[in-house]
Amino acid sequence: MAISEHNIPRLQQIVSVALGNGASVREIINKLEDTLEGAYCPRGYGADDLDIATLVYRLGGRQLLFALNQKLSIPSLRTLRTRAAFTTITPTIGTIRNEHFDTNIQSGILSTRTDITSLHGVSIMIDEMAIEEMAVHYSKYNKIGGLCWKHSNLIDPVLRTYDSTVAIAQKIHDEEVHLGKEVTVIGVACFGEDELYPILVAPTCKTEDATDMEGVLGRALQRWKATGTDQTVGPIWSLATDGDATRRAAGHRLFIKQPLSMESPLYGILANMPGLNMWTGDNNVTLDFDLKHIFKRICTLIRSPAGITLNNGRVINAMMLAHYLVWLPAYDEAIELIRAIIELTQSQHTLLNDSFSPDVNRRADLMSIALLSDVIESFLIPFINVNLSLTEQVQYLSRFAHLSFALFRSHRRSFMSYQLGQYICPKVSVVAK
Repeated sequence: MAISEHNIPRLQQIVSVALGNGASVREIINKLEDTLEGAYCPRGYGADDLDIATLVYRLGGRQLLFALNQKLSIPSLRTLRTRAAFTTITPTIGTIRNEHFDTNIQSGILSTRTDITSLHGVSIMIDEMAIEEMAVHYSKYNKIGGLCWKHSNLIDPVLRTYDSTVAIAQKIHDEEVHLGKEVTVIGVACFGEDELYPILVAPTCKTEDATDMEGVLGRALQRWKATGTDQTVGPIWSLATDGDATRRAAGHRLFIKQPLSMESPLYGILANMPGLNMWTGDNNVTLDFDLKHIFKRICTLIRSPAGITLNNGRVINAMMLAHYLVWLPAYDEAIELIRAIIELTQSQHTLLNDSFSPDVNRRADLMSIALLSDVIESFLIPFINVNLSLTEQVQYLSRFAHLSFALFRSHRRSFMSYQLGQYICPKVSVVAK
């Protein structure tokens, strides 16, 4: 009755801890009564509690966190600081400079990875995040942030006088300087680890060209070495991006510009694999693309009205697939759509192998879907099956390369656009170091 009339904070936690301590039913009831009277406050927080408290703190600040801690018993700020690691990122105010990379590398990586025992290969990753378009005053620096880094050289961000503020506002009004629509985020991650370390957060107005992006990426590589992080954490092995056209062009200029050196320890292994793209950037850094974005682009191509044309003249598009995929459970995500096509093929072996089937059109459709299944299975499995050996991964990717090349040679853009082909090729050609 008391529970129905009162909201007991962290009721599940109280019962769980009591049961874990071997408490009887009477002892558990006593704990609940003590909680109702305010004599007992349950302790112990899980990962979800810490995540919720962090979200509250980031969105509402310490005062909101304090209020909810008192009312709902979520972790306090002191608990957060004890149990969770806070990463301080130096914002990019004005144009991108070396100090922005250096400060973030020092505070976010070098000062936190003090127990490093061995070097790891490192991947640089870049993408954008949406932000609210507004100018922000950073009292610590007495500067105006939130303005696009490309054009911020046209103003002095320091608020020295009232006229300084008016001048900045006028530049924004005249659209010579822009409020950031998004922030470009560059992070690094070590292969074999889950942590991501941001090293640059810069507002962007989305007007950068490939040359601008080439300069930013080149600066990131240069500062990684200049700060000595390659000697304490590990060398950069690859750049990973989502395939944005500007970054793709910059990536090709930087990382597909020279063949793999014969002095590389990888050369003896890869040289005996004809057809493999062995072009890299300086220090053998390779260009990579996020595999989920590749899967999405392939699915977008499959769903398009034009679809994919295969050797027997069948066009596979959304209308055709909708006719056959109703035989299977519903699939919403991109990777699930790809797996559904593979599963459909596997479930129709009888009809596919029946050369004398009277249902000629249906069999022709399924044969074309089976061919598409072979193509996408060769590309999908190496990235989702963690039990494959390196040799098996390369065999799948080699099959994909040969099949896609043969189909593209026959049908050109009816099979796949030039842009998507360029997008996929570096990913397929890169073998794990």
